[in-house]
Amino acid sequence: MNVDFMIERLLLKVGNRSINIRDENHKKRGMTSVQAETMLFFEKHEGASIGQLKDHLQITHQAARNLVERINKKDLLIIKVSQEDARCKNIFLSEKGKALCHELRKEGSFEGERLLKGFSEEEKTLLWNLLERMEKNVE
Repeated sequence: MNVDFMIERLLLKVGNRSINIRDENHKKRGMTSVQAETMLFFEKHEGASIGQLKDHLQITHQAARNLVERINKKDLLIIKVSQEDARCKNIFLSEKGKALCHELRKEGSFEGERLLKGFSEEEKTLLWNLLERMEKNVE
Protein backbone atom coordinates (compact mmCIF):
# COMPACT_ATOMS: atom_id res chain seq x y z
CA MET A 1 0.00 0.00 0.00
CA ASN A 2 1.35 3.41 -1.04
CA VAL A 3 0.79 5.68 1.99
CA ASP A 4 1.40 8.90 0.01
CA PHE A 5 -1.32 7.92 -2.46
CA MET A 6 -3.76 6.98 0.31
CA ILE A 7 -3.19 10.30 2.12
CA GLU A 8 -3.76 12.21 -1.10
CA ARG A 9 -7.01 10.31 -1.72
CA LEU A 10 -8.24 10.98 1.81
CA LEU A 11 -7.41 14.70 1.50
CA LEU A 12 -9.36 14.82 -1.77
CA LYS A 13 -12.32 13.03 -0.19
CA VAL A 14 -12.46 15.41 2.79
CA GLY A 15 -11.91 18.41 0.52
CA ASN A 16 -14.67 17.39 -1.88
CA ARG A 17 -17.14 16.87 0.95
CA SER A 18 -16.27 20.29 2.39
CA ILE A 19 -16.65 21.94 -1.01
CA ASN A 20 -20.03 20.29 -1.56
CA ILE A 21 -21.30 21.52 1.82
CA ARG A 22 -19.97 25.03 1.12
CA ASP A 23 -21.55 25.06 -2.34
CA GLU A 24 -24.96 24.09 -0.91
CA ASN A 25 -24.73 26.83 1.72
CA HIS A 26 -23.63 29.50 -0.77
CA LYS A 27 -26.40 28.60 -3.24
CA LYS A 28 -28.90 29.69 -0.59
CA ARG A 29 -27.39 33.17 -0.89
CA GLY A 30 -27.24 33.09 -4.69
CA MET A 31 -23.44 32.84 -4.62
CA THR A 32 -20.74 30.44 -5.67
CA SER A 33 -17.89 29.29 -3.44
CA VAL A 34 -15.45 31.35 -5.51
CA GLN A 35 -17.58 34.45 -5.01
CA ALA A 36 -17.64 33.81 -1.26
CA GLU A 37 -13.86 33.34 -1.21
CA THR A 38 -13.53 36.60 -3.16
CA MET A 39 -15.62 38.43 -0.57
CA LEU A 40 -13.47 37.08 2.26
CA PHE A 41 -10.33 38.09 0.36
CA PHE A 42 -11.51 41.70 0.06
CA GLU A 43 -12.55 41.71 3.69
CA LYS A 44 -9.00 40.77 4.69
CA HIS A 45 -7.30 42.92 2.00
CA GLU A 46 -9.34 46.09 1.95
CA GLY A 47 -8.62 48.19 -1.13
CA ALA A 48 -6.87 45.34 -2.97
CA SER A 49 -6.84 45.26 -6.75
CA ILE A 50 -8.19 42.76 -9.24
CA GLY A 51 -4.58 41.75 -9.94
CA GLN A 52 -4.07 40.86 -6.30
CA LEU A 53 -7.29 38.83 -6.33
CA LYS A 54 -6.06 37.07 -9.48
CA ASP A 55 -2.86 36.05 -7.70
CA HIS A 56 -4.73 34.91 -4.59
CA LEU A 57 -7.21 32.74 -6.48
CA GLN A 58 -4.65 31.70 -9.11
CA ILE A 59 -6.96 32.58 -12.00
CA THR A 60 -6.62 34.79 -15.06
CA HIS A 61 -7.01 38.55 -14.85
CA GLN A 62 -10.12 38.38 -17.04
CA ALA A 63 -11.71 35.74 -14.77
CA ALA A 64 -10.96 37.88 -11.68
CA ARG A 65 -12.43 40.95 -13.39
CA ASN A 66 -15.61 39.07 -14.34
CA LEU A 67 -15.91 37.72 -10.81
CA VAL A 68 -15.67 41.23 -9.33
CA GLU A 69 -18.22 42.54 -11.84
CA ARG A 70 -20.73 39.80 -10.96
CA ILE A 71 -20.35 40.41 -7.24
CA ASN A 72 -20.55 44.17 -7.73
CA LYS A 73 -23.95 43.76 -9.40
CA LYS A 74 -25.18 42.37 -6.07
CA ASP A 75 -24.16 45.63 -4.34
CA LEU A 76 -21.59 43.82 -2.19
CA LEU A 77 -18.53 45.77 -3.35
CA ILE A 78 -17.41 49.36 -3.81
CA ILE A 79 -14.96 49.91 -6.66
CA LYS A 80 -12.81 53.03 -6.69
CA VAL A 81 -10.24 54.20 -9.21
CA SER A 82 -6.79 54.19 -7.64
CA GLN A 83 -5.37 57.61 -6.86
CA GLU A 84 -1.89 56.30 -7.72
CA ASP A 85 -2.73 54.67 -11.07
CA ALA A 86 -5.96 55.47 -12.91
CA ARG A 87 -5.79 52.10 -14.71
CA CYS A 88 -6.05 50.27 -11.40
CA LYS A 89 -9.18 49.90 -9.30
CA ASN A 90 -9.25 49.39 -5.54
CA ILE A 91 -12.03 47.22 -4.20
CA PHE A 92 -13.78 47.54 -0.85
CA LEU A 93 -16.74 45.81 0.74
CA SER A 94 -20.03 47.69 0.95
CA GLU A 95 -21.96 47.55 4.23
CA LYS A 96 -24.04 44.75 2.70
CA GLY A 97 -20.81 42.96 1.77
CA LYS A 98 -19.42 43.31 5.30
CA ALA A 99 -22.60 41.82 6.76
CA LEU A 100 -22.37 38.91 4.32
CA CYS A 101 -18.74 38.24 5.29
CA HIS A 102 -19.79 38.10 8.93
CA GLU A 103 -22.34 35.41 8.01
CA LEU A 104 -19.75 33.52 5.93
CA ARG A 105 -17.24 33.46 8.80
CA LYS A 106 -19.90 32.34 11.25
CA GLU A 107 -21.02 29.56 8.93
CA GLY A 108 -17.42 28.57 8.18
CA SER A 109 -16.65 28.40 11.89
CA PHE A 110 -19.56 26.00 12.34
CA GLU A 111 -18.30 23.76 9.51
CA GLY A 112 -14.75 23.95 10.86
CA GLU A 113 -15.96 22.87 14.29
CA ARG A 114 -17.85 19.97 12.73
CA LEU A 115 -14.84 18.93 10.71
CA LEU A 116 -12.45 19.08 13.68
CA LYS A 117 -14.80 17.63 16.29
CA GLY A 118 -12.85 15.58 18.81
CA PHE A 119 -9.48 17.17 17.95
CA SER A 120 -7.46 18.68 20.78
CA GLU A 121 -6.00 22.19 20.36
CA GLU A 122 -2.57 20.56 20.04
CA GLU A 123 -3.82 18.29 17.23
CA LYS A 124 -5.42 21.25 15.44
CA THR A 125 -2.13 23.16 15.61
CA LEU A 126 -0.21 20.16 14.32
CA LEU A 127 -2.69 19.66 11.47
CA TRP A 128 -2.49 23.37 10.59
CA ASN A 129 1.32 23.21 10.41
CA LEU A 130 1.27 20.05 8.30
CA LEU A 131 -1.29 21.48 5.88
CA GLU A 132 0.76 24.68 5.52
CA ARG A 133 3.79 22.57 4.61
CA MET A 134 1.71 20.66 2.06
CA GLU A 135 0.50 23.93 0.55
CA LYS A 136 4.09 25.13 0.13
CA ASN A 137 4.96 21.86 -1.62
CA VAL A 138 2.36 22.52 -4.31
CA GLU A 139 3.04 26.23 -4.87
